[in-house]
Amino acid sequence: MTEAEWLDIFSDNLIDMLNEQGYSQEELAYETDLSQGTISKYINKKQMPSLKAIINIAYALDCSIDELIDFGDTIL
Repeated sequence: MTEAEWLDIFSDNLIDMLNEQGYSQEELAYETDLSQGTISKYINKKQMPSLKAIINIAYALDCSIDELIDFGDTIL
């Protein structure tokens, strides 16, 4: 899986989780101590999140990391 493919999946999963939880980008930004601009970049597939950001997002959305990240079958 390429970085671009991974970012596409992460972004789509993040959007789904925000919708399921009823969170806005602003609320998630507040809960994760990230800027709304950073959350927007993740959603719009413009920036790769750091591991710390992924963990904070999963915690804020009360979900597991693997619900946000699809590692696929090709982890090397």
